[in-house]
Amino acid sequence: MKKQSMKLFVAIAMAGMFFTSCDKDDAVEGNDEEVITTMQLTFVPQGGGTSVSYKFDDADGPGGNNPVQDEIVLSADKVYNVTVQLLNKTESPVADITEEVMEESEAHRFYYIPTAGSNIVVSGLDNDGNGVPLGVTGTWTTTGAATGKIQVTLRHYPANPPNKAPADGVDSQKSGTDIEVEFNTKIQ
Repeated sequence: MKKQSMKLFVAIAMAGMFFTSCDKDDAVEGNDEEVITTMQLTFVPQGGGTSVSYKFDDADGPGGNNPVQDEIVLSADKVYNVTVQLLNKTESPVADITEEVMEESEAHRFYYIPTAGSNIVVSGLDNDGNGVPLGVTGTWTTTGAATGKIQVTLRHYPANPPNKAPADGVDSQKSGTDIEVEFNTKIQ
């Protein structure tokens, strides 16, 4: 009798696992972590001038070859309209992750943190549908010549619905880092 009870228990447990693994309600909200191999910042000077782009590129993804990273070099006393683009070069064709970030804008936020003395001020970030900063686009203002760094971080707010708020810092416990790059900067 014990063997039959054990067989019945095992059969029920296995059936439960099968049906649980096929249950669509258990599916993740569709925000699986993406592989981001490339972050490119494009700078368009207000009032005219030549656009420039700088990037962090780890074309083969984490591990493997070392990433290539540009130093951001900007002119002093200028205002730039800046756009960030994220790519996954491990896919063919290359996937533009920026599109997904924009589609899921309530669940994402870019943070731009220049070091003291870098002479860069970041403002005018675009917002999500709730008026909370998203940061795919923004304005960078430079002052006098300087060298420094700027940290660019994309955070993901996974709650359903996302609970991103204007006061959330880059280290908010409500979010996790999708990508973080620290660029060297030079204002000349």
